[in-house]
Amino acid sequence: MSPKTPNLHLVRSSETPNEGELKAMRDAIDRMKRNRNLLNEFAAEQARLCRGEYLAYVEAGFTRPQAMQLVAAKLSPGKK
Repeated sequence: MSPKTPNLHLVRSSETPNEGELKAMRDAIDRMKRNRNLLNEFAAEQARLCRGEYLAYVEAGFTRPQAMQLVAAKLSPGKK
């Protein structure tokens, strides 16, 4: 049995892109950079919230492993 070939779509062009195509590529790259920055900011905010919650549990008297388990339990998806 032969292995299934990957579903890749390659686009080749021997022509140089025109100014409109270059602008579209630049715009797409700018959008991707903005989205990446937004995602990085979101991840940093989530990390601050988790860290704050962890420290609150430790201050409340839980051991560090217990606090980690409590925070991890909130982050994991619920069981069905």
